[in-house]
Amino acid sequence: MQRMISHTEPLPNCRNGHRARHMHDVRRAEAGGGHLVECACSATAKHADFDTALVEWCRANGHPVPHSLLQAPLPLSNVTHLRARP
Repeated sequence: MQRMISHTEPLPNCRNGHRARHMHDVRRAEAGGGHLVECACSATAKHADFDTALVEWCRANGHPVPHSLLQAPLPLSNVTHLRARP
């Protein structure tokens, strides 16, 4: 299953001017999951994290890596801690 992830700022376009989008294949890495950046004419390989996919996209399309687009770690405020029984 893939889902598109929106960012506050748009990702850099490809060399041909197509708009890029961040896709996340939610399967395990062993099953072919991961993050990738794609457009109408090209896509990166799938990576374990978005930052690596963005760096590959920028290098392949001649863009500097925009620091403001690098995803910050997700907050863990929605995690429920369970007590382990001794």
